[in-house]
Amino acid sequence: MLGAVALLAGCSAGGEGEQALDGLGTPQFEPDTSEDAATSTQPAAVEGGPASSSPTTAAAGEGSAETTTTVAGAAPEATAPREIVQFDDPLGDVVGGLDDDPPRWADLAGVSLERQGNAYRLVVRLGDAAPESAPGAATMNVATFFDVDGDGGIDHELWVNLGPDGWGPTWWTGDRAHPGEASNVTVAVEGDELRLLFPDVMLDQPDRFRFSLASEYGDLEVIGSSYAHRDDAPDGDQAVSFP
Repeated sequence: MLGAVALLAGCSAGGEGEQALDGLGTPQFEPDTSEDAATSTQPAAVEGGPASSSPTTAAAGEGSAETTTTVAGAAPEATAPREIVQFDDPLGDVVGGLDDDPPRWADLAGVSLERQGNAYRLVVRLGDAAPESAPGAATMNVATFFDVDGDGGIDHELWVNLGPDGWGPTWWTGDRAHPGEASNVTVAVEGDELRLLFPDVMLDQPDRFRFSLASEYGDLEVIGSSYAHRDDAPDGDQAVSFP
């Protein structure tokens, strides 16, 4: 969502955001034509048992993403089972920018999305230790795009923006923005990871869905434009299936 970029940059600066051309935009996935396409229903229970892993690929018509899906079974007395999809993103693949030397932490390095009970944990791994607050005039946006009904359109977006007070979340549904506490998203920084926790109702509780990430880094005057450093995870706006 192009407007989100300008809004978040403006929030970081404490002033008015200005929408720019060719900013980080909302991707459009190919429709999911698989038999078990995304649906917006209550998640089905996962039978208990040993953990298992299997490769996960993007929907038909899209490039394959090197992801791994893990379903960890739970004993009768244990907590709800976990479903995890994770993948790596190559370092050094940031594009654009006005300089040739963005910091290593401005590069997306990997993603893990976990569902357990009624909560999701999204872990975004960066190329180096994530800053606790914006270094000088530079800022970064990390956006996650969700297609929960399989039609290829983006239904929800989760943005986190690096500002002087840390990483601030904004949840988008259509054109409606829910920033800060209204987003229902908790953000924590641990080493090179951004850890985002949010309830399943934010995604309409689908059995399965597809998602991808993108980021941009630069001074406030270039955020929201093609002059910012940008990265996709997976590359090429591929859609990753969950679970």
